[in-house]
Amino acid sequence: MAHFCSSSARSTPRRAENSYAPPTPLEDLHILDFLELAGSQAKAGAALALHQSTVCRSLQLMQQQFQLLPRQGAPVCRHGQNACLHHLRLAYREHRLMAGLIRLGTDLLHQSLLHGMAGVQLVPPRFRSAEHWAELVTHGLLDGAIVSSFCLEQELQSGQSPKWDGLSAMPLGQLALQLVATTTEAKQVLLPRRGALPLLHQALEWHGLGVEQQPEACQEPPAWLKRARDRQLAMPICADLLGPGWLKANGLVPLAAQPPLIEQLWLLLPRGAAHSKAARLCLRLLRVQINRAHAMQVLH
Repeated sequence: MAHFCSSSARSTPRRAENSYAPPTPLEDLHILDFLELAGSQAKAGAALALHQSTVCRSLQLMQQQFQLLPRQGAPVCRHGQNACLHHLRLAYREHRLMAGLIRLGTDLLHQSLLHGMAGVQLVPPRFRSAEHWAELVTHGLLDGAIVSSFCLEQELQSGQSPKWDGLSAMPLGQLALQLVATTTEAKQVLLPRRGALPLLHQALEWHGLGVEQQPEACQEPPAWLKRARDRQLAMPICADLLGPGWLKANGLVPLAAQPPLIEQLWLLLPRGAAHSKAARLCLRLLRVQINRAHAMQVLH
């Protein structure tokens, strides 16, 4: 994860020449992390360009060697967690940061901010609550996360940032979400489960819009587009992050009545890593992109 395969005896995650690779002793941890972040063995295998059987063997090996017990229903660290694994993950984080690489997570609405960004290791996007993003960063599965104010449990006062022990929430700026559908008159909106974006659910319901929840297992863009089209539902997007022509290419139009959906974004980082070269570069590039997108929204 009987016949367990050692790290040296099986294929390692594919990578471009001269790109970062996990140290050989941490290859199984790398696979376990992606399994936790992706949500299934099939999705982890796709993200790592590995056979699902390799992911399964690696998981079994980690569970055996680190005495991990599955945590049924847990939103993070579902395959087990203990002090030994925690320290190993923090060591792996230090190795990434030493190499000038930072592993960042976010949801589908903001994943395009990270595409093509130098020094960023992408992971499969998923909608999560702010508390779950904080847990993933605290445990070392992620080195940072882009967090929206809509995934907080309660609204903050103007100028405030969310707070967690040992973490820093670095302000990135504001963006406006837009509701789009196949018709301008849609009255129902497709959203992630309420636990992931509670304040977005609350905002739409306050404006009289009905909400339908996307199944948690269906996180990929094609699944969202298909369900929205099949059921004539609207869905939120960050239009200025998707590029010109995206709406037309997907047969979508903005709703005639748009509720104001302004979100604040933060880059959540461990305090010990917030001043690393990789984190500083990422913070600067994200702020530039978000400020540019916000300026475009104001012009429109």
